[in-house]
Amino acid sequence: MWSSLLAATGLLGSGIQAGALLMVLYGVCPTFRQVLVPEWMRLHVSLDRSIERYMPAINISTGGATLVLLFFAQAPEVRVLRALALVCNVALALMSELVNVRINKSIARKVAVLAGGVLSGGPDDPTFLTETGDWERDRMVAVRERWIRWHQWRTLDIVLGFGLSVAAVLVAGR
Repeated sequence: MWSSLLAATGLLGSGIQAGALLMVLYGVCPTFRQVLVPEWMRLHVSLDRSIERYMPAINISTGGATLVLLFFAQAPEVRVLRALALVCNVALALMSELVNVRINKSIARKVAVLAGGVLSGGPDDPTFLTETGDWERDRMVAVRERWIRWHQWRTLDIVLGFGLSVAAVLVAGR
């Protein structure tokens, strides 16, 4: 029973993560690129506030359930599939924390400074970056592209992890 519950938790968690990251990749990232930099920054910070409430908890519960499963009796091929799925889960956490979350915090700090009136117009004014020059706008476009590039990698990673989790459940059920 515990094995089934843990397998379901790992499968559900990686499926939610894969689906959420795919939705961001194919739905949100193109929108990020279509809006002006100030609009993108505000949107990015707003979305991050919502996502940061649940994504780390899902990642920890998914990884934890998969880790515990490795100590249950199972066929060697199932254990290997689950171990690889766990590697994908850990890689997702590392990419997120070391790259994307750091970029998120940087963007949030910049939006907070701009909203505080350090630059006239604030983030609601589409021309607010002109006071610091076009170089600042170009720099923020590069930041956005870096965030998207790393998001692509972590999406690929967790989709692979979800596939490995599905394969483990199917092989275990034979």
